[in-house]
Amino acid sequence: MNIFKYVLFVTLLSFILTNGSSAQTTRADSLSRSIAQLDDDSLKVDLYVDLGLELLGSDINRGLGNLDAAVQLGTEINYKVGLAKAYNAKGRAYAQQGNFQEAILNFQESLKNFREINDRTGEANILSNLGSIYFMLGNSTKALELHFESLKISEELDNKLRIGTSFNNIGTVYLENRKTIDEALAYFKKSLGVFEGIQQQQGIATASMNIGEVYFLESNYDSAIYFHQMALELCDGTLDATFPLTQLGEIHAAMGNFPKAFDFHRRALEISERLDAKFEQTQGLIGLAKTQRKQKNFADAIISLEKARSLASDIDAKDEMLDAYLNLAEIQALVGNFKAAYENEISAKSVKEEIAKSSTEQMIQQLQFEFELNKKEAEIELLQKDTELKNAAVFNQRIIIFASLGGLLMFVVISISLFRNNLSKQKANRLLQGQKAEIHAQREQVESAYEQLKSTQTQLIQSEKMASLGELTAGIAHEIKNPLNFVNNFSEVCTELIEEMKVELVEGNQQGAVEIADDIKISLEKIHQHGERANSIVQRMLEHSRSKTGEKVSIDINALADEYLRLSHLGIQARDKNFAAHFLTDFDPSLPNISVVPQDIGRVLLNIINNAFYACTKNTPADRHPLVTVSTKNLEKAVEISIRDNGVGIPDEIKDKIFQPFFTTKPTKEGTGLGLSLAYDLVNAHGGEIVVESKVGEGSEFIIHLPLF
Repeated sequence: MNIFKYVLFVTLLSFILTNGSSAQTTRADSLSRSIAQLDDDSLKVDLYVDLGLELLGSDINRGLGNLDAAVQLGTEINYKVGLAKAYNAKGRAYAQQGNFQEAILNFQESLKNFREINDRTGEANILSNLGSIYFMLGNSTKALELHFESLKISEELDNKLRIGTSFNNIGTVYLENRKTIDEALAYFKKSLGVFEGIQQQQGIATASMNIGEVYFLESNYDSAIYFHQMALELCDGTLDATFPLTQLGEIHAAMGNFPKAFDFHRRALEISERLDAKFEQTQGLIGLAKTQRKQKNFADAIISLEKARSLASDIDAKDEMLDAYLNLAEIQALVGNFKAAYENEISAKSVKEEIAKSSTEQMIQQLQFEFELNKKEAEIELLQKDTELKNAAVFNQRIIIFASLGGLLMFVVISISLFRNNLSKQKANRLLQGQKAEIHAQREQVESAYEQLKSTQTQLIQSEKMASLGELTAGIAHEIKNPLNFVNNFSEVCTELIEEMKVELVEGNQQGAVEIADDIKISLEKIHQHGERANSIVQRMLEHSRSKTGEKVSIDINALADEYLRLSHLGIQARDKNFAAHFLTDFDPSLPNISVVPQDIGRVLLNIINNAFYACTKNTPADRHPLVTVSTKNLEKAVEISIRDNGVGIPDEIKDKIFQPFFTTKPTKEGTGLGLSLAYDLVNAHGGEIVVESKVGEGSEFIIHLPLF
C-alpha cells in the first residue's frame, strides 16, 4: 500500500474544478457571452482558456474545443502568453484522459512559449508536469532530470511551494528503486522542511506520510509512528487519513499492541465506508486482516480478506486482489483447510498471469507511444525545416550576386598572393639547409628523452594502479562504517535495556521485564543483521583478493557494476564533503554470468565511473544537477555496460585522443592521463571493445562490450 503516484497525479491535475455542475454552467455561459462581446483579441484568447478549463470537469470535448480556439487565435496574433497558457491547459486535459502522447506534445509547446517570454515560474511548472508524465510512463531517468531542472528554477525564484513539491516528486522517483531508498528519504525530509516553513498543511501531511512509509518499509516503527501521527493530525476525517491510519494499525500489531492497532483500523474503515471509497476500503480490510492474523484470529482474518477480495474484484484492483488471495491461501493452510488454500493459490496464480499480461500490453503500448511521439516530433521538425529552406532560397539568390563580385576580387587577390609566395619559396630554400643540421642534433636529443619517458611511463602506470586501489579502499571503508555504527548503537541500547530489566526484576514486575527482554531481542537481531552486512562486505573483498592475478572467473556483471558504482560514490564522498552527485542504475535481469578477470574489469569500471562523477560535478553548468547512470544490456553474443553522465560533454577535436596514454583534461596533480588508456587495454585483452558517444553541452556515454563466449 502506498500513495506516491497518487500524490504526483494530484499535483499534476490540481486544476480540475470541484464546483457543482450548476455553478460551472453559469460561469461558462457568462464567459461565452463575454467572448462574443470583446474586440480585443488577446483578451479573447485568455477567456477561451478560462472557458476551456471551466468545462474540463463537465464537458471535456467542449473544453478542448475552446482551448483549440485559443491556440488558433493566439497563433494569428502571435500572443505568446496566451499560447503558453492554452497549450498548458491542453496538456493537462489530455493527461486527464490518459492520452500522454498528446499531453507531452502540448506541454512541450507550452514550455517553448514560456521560455520565449522568459516566464520562469511557468517554465518550472511545465517541467514538473512533464516529469510527472514520464514518471507515470515508467521512465524514471527522464522524470528525474525534468524534476531537477524544475527544482533549479524554483530555487532561483525562491518559490517555496514549488521547491517543496519538487523535493517530494524527486523523492517519489528515487523510491521506485529500493536501492535508492536513502535518497528518497532525504528528499522527503527536505520537502517537509520547506512546507513547514510556509505552513502549507497539505504539503506537510503528504511529506509526513511519505516519510512514515519509508520508515515502515525499513521496520523503523518508532519513526514511522511519529510521522504518520503528524500527518493524521492534519488530515484526520478526510480520505487521505485512511493511509496513515491503516499503517499505524499494522505497526502497532507488529509491536504487539493489538487494542490500539484495531482502533486505528476501525477509524480507517469508518472513513472509507462513509465516503464510499472502495479502493481505500479494500486496502484497509487487507491491513486489518494482517493484524487479525498476527493475533491468530484466523476466522475474522478470513472474513476481512473475503470482503477485500470482493471489493477488489468490483473495482478491478488486481494488486489488492492478488494480496487478498495469497493471504487467504496462507491462513486457510494454517487452519487446516487445504482445499480452500489450494483454490486461493490457483486464483492468485490466475491474477498474477493477468497482471503479467497487462504489463506486457503496457510495454507494447509504451513502445508504440514512443514511436508515435518521435514521428510527430519529426513531422514538426520537417515543417520547420521546409520553412527554413524557403527562406534560404531567397537568401541564396542574394548570395549568388555577391559571390560573383567576390570571385572577381578573389582573382586579383590570388594573383598578388602567388607572386608573394614565389618570393617566400626562394627564401625558404635558403633556410632549409640550416634546418637539416638542426634536426639531426634534435633527433639525438629525442632518442635520449624517449628512454627517459619509458621509465616515467612505468612509474605512472604503477601510480595509477595505486590511485585506483585508494579509491576502492575509501569506498570499502565508508561502506563498512555504516553497519558498524548500527552495531555500536544497538549494543549501547542493549546495555541500557538490561539495566532497566534488572530494576524491573528487583521490583517484581515480571511483565515489564518480559517486554524489555523482547526489546533486547529486537536490538540483538538488528546487531546480527548489520554484523552480517559488514561480514558480507569483507567476504566480497576477500573473494576478489583471493583470485589469482589474471585468472578469469564466472561472475555476475550486474553485481560487479553495482558494487564499483557504490564504492566510487562512497570513496569520493569520503574525500570531498561537498560532493553532491546522484546516480541511477538500470540493470538487465536476463544477463548471464560472464568469464572475466574481476580485478581488471573492476578497475575499468572504477576509472570510468570516477571520470563520470568528475565530469558532472567539476564541469557541469550551475543549472544542472549532477547525475551518473549505469546500465547493462544482454546483446545475446555480448554484454553491454553503459556509463552515462550529464556533464558538458567531450569536444569532437579531442574525442580521438582520450584513450591515448598521458592525455588528460584534468588540472595538474588531479590526473595522470592513464586511466582511460589502461581501461582500453584491459577491455581489449578480454576480446571486447570500448567506445564513447558524447554531445557538447549534454554529457558523455562510455559503452563497453564484453563477449559472452
